[in-house]
Amino acid sequence: MSPPSLTPREQETLQAVARRLTNAEIAREFGLSVRTVESHIASLRRKLFAESRGELIRAAQGYAGRPVPAPTNSFIGGDESLAELGALLEETRWVTVTGLPGVGKSRLAVEAARLRPSVLVDLHDTPVGGELAAVASALGLTAATAPSLVQACGVALSTGPLVLFLDNADRVAEKTGKLVGELLGRVQTLSVVITSRAPLHGAGETVLELRPLASRRPTDPGVALFVDRVRAASRATDVSDMSRVLDICRRLEGVPLAIELAAARTRHLSLAELERRLETGYEALGARESGGTALGATFAWSWDLLDADSRSVLAHLAALPRCFDLDLAASVLGRRVDNVVLDLLDRSLLTGLPGRAEAARYKVPGALGEFVRSRDETAVGSLVAQRHAAHHLPVANLLASQVRTDDRPQTREAAAAAYPEIAAALSWAIAHDDPASELAASLAVGIEQYGPDPSAMRALIAAAETPGQIQRWSPPALVEVGRALALARLDLVDELAARARSLVGEGAAEVRLSADLLTASGLVHRDRAAQALPVLQRAVALARELEDPWTRADALQLLAKALHRLGETPTEALLRAFEAARDAYAEAGDSMHVNNTHYMMASVAATDPAWRADAVRWAEQCIDYAVRHGNELELGHARLAHARALPDQSAAELAEAVRLLRRAGDLRCLSRALLEAAEPQGAQRREELLREAVHVGAASGDPRCQRAASLALASFLEERGHRAEAAAVHRSLPAAVRGGRPGGRARTRSAVTASHICRGRTVTFRAAHGCVTGLIRMS
Repeated sequence: MSPPSLTPREQETLQAVARRLTNAEIAREFGLSVRTVESHIASLRRKLFAESRGELIRAAQGYAGRPVPAPTNSFIGGDESLAELGALLEETRWVTVTGLPGVGKSRLAVEAARLRPSVLVDLHDTPVGGELAAVASALGLTAATAPSLVQACGVALSTGPLVLFLDNADRVAEKTGKLVGELLGRVQTLSVVITSRAPLHGAGETVLELRPLASRRPTDPGVALFVDRVRAASRATDVSDMSRVLDICRRLEGVPLAIELAAARTRHLSLAELERRLETGYEALGARESGGTALGATFAWSWDLLDADSRSVLAHLAALPRCFDLDLAASVLGRRVDNVVLDLLDRSLLTGLPGRAEAARYKVPGALGEFVRSRDETAVGSLVAQRHAAHHLPVANLLASQVRTDDRPQTREAAAAAYPEIAAALSWAIAHDDPASELAASLAVGIEQYGPDPSAMRALIAAAETPGQIQRWSPPALVEVGRALALARLDLVDELAARARSLVGEGAAEVRLSADLLTASGLVHRDRAAQALPVLQRAVALARELEDPWTRADALQLLAKALHRLGETPTEALLRAFEAARDAYAEAGDSMHVNNTHYMMASVAATDPAWRADAVRWAEQCIDYAVRHGNELELGHARLAHARALPDQSAAELAEAVRLLRRAGDLRCLSRALLEAAEPQGAQRREELLREAVHVGAASGDPRCQRAASLALASFLEERGHRAEAAAVHRSLPAAVRGGRPGGRARTRSAVTASHICRGRTVTFRAAHGCVTGLIRMS
């Protein structure tokens, strides 16, 4: 029910009654007769239904809080912030709620005001100097009825415990801060909540920073908000495709206003089309417009409050491909801008990124960045990209020299922050015809050491595919890129190997070593291990000659893989081959590759009952290392090896291995894990996993993975009576990779008839094994 209409004099009298003044005291304060005061009190008792003075006092305290507008939709995702604000109001009298444009500050204020006696004042359109008049107007006071407005406001706010909410104080922040200080000094029972993009820096002010909503899991509040608003906008929209919903919410970065605008677009766009449009920017949400849309108007409000220098800094930072620290900000601006960056953070126009890196990192939120780029008239994008790439070249070189021998947490965190930036720098360099050999090599080292991050792998593949690029790369860069691309693109590894071989001629030993390693990698992973052995023999000898323990370890590990693929080497001999690689990696100081070699040893030992206990031990060591170092790729490998060593307990572990390897992007190991995970499943799930294994195996370019997956699927289909489809799956295999038996390991050639070249002689596999084992001993 609306509050009764009171005259200005009745309001003043009511406030005096709430302060427990007697009629005589009220008369003296207002310069009235006692009879006039009694008349006003009688009128108040009628209007407020108060039978006694006590009831009139209680009514006065309730009347002091003005009705808050009722929201038209549900309040989702802010319960934790609402509780935190309530707790702060128990401890302090002034809270300023800050946060990004559109993060929900005003909505939080409305919800909080509905829970307690409050006065809510929107300062959005208030001119500088008009703050006091806005508060007085909300209290029903004017200059005509109260000669001293600040005194009258103090009296009006002193009728009981009240919270004064001042929303959107940005434009009048300085004057508002002074007004709040004066009101708090006058009224001991008053508390104040301000919403602003920046703190007001007043005495006694407590800042509550409102964060975007978590939006990465189906149960997160940002996802719940999107689903709720979609259902309100269009009952016909299907929100059952949770992966698509999650992708949309992640792109919106948990900003409630952006989520609500995107949900409203589903009246006219399907989720699939909305997702496609968000992939290329936020234009569908009106992020580029300065008026006419809530998001554009919100951003324009913040932009207009900045001075010219702050706008210039923000425009440069918005042109960066990802995030930045203060050193990168200085590089792209050509000067130190620490104070401006920190001020932009205070204004909630930048967000800090989580993490424990030595240098704090920040970013311009996506939709805001798009607005800033649309308003920037100086076209700084090209200059920023050039300076960004130049800044990251020494960073890339430093990481390339560090990450293999330094697995401290701070180094891993620095690498995790830097490699996406190096990928962006590489993409810019390639687009501008820069050979970028060092950037490509460093990025490749990161992929090989920490796992194939999708954005990094895409950048590396694009660089290798660019016509003429690899012809300009150094032999060491060719090898590093080849090691990384062996995880996903063997065809490009072949091209890199051909380029390395073309450089050999009378070249130095380093060039010949690069050519041998790339050639052998392609041969081993293309199931031509016999041909790789003599090449690896030369590579091990060259690495020993050059006193390069890490490259020798790399060649020895490839050699052990080749022996494993030949399928004729006894378990003990295979394990000695891998031990030689492990010891060389340890000598080089690379604990990650020591762990990786243990994974391979565990996988080999798991197939031999005599070595099963060792397989479990090595796999558990790998799990411990991967968990301690946060390496998902190595954890996926370790889970796969552990499942192989303990087949009776493998189902959950195989499922976890599939999840981790899928995230990491190791296609060969993922294909194998999918095959093994399919075995204990019911028919429908088994078929799904087998079909994915076929797709992944084909994408890996590894003939063994392709063959094993396709034959396993064909065998399954034949068992289910789908003979025609089984035959079609088998025929779809390229002729070069056909053979083997359905559902099992590909057949190897007979040890009696198969041969390869080793030291210039034709020998059997067993003779070759003896030759290579001798080489391992010499290493």
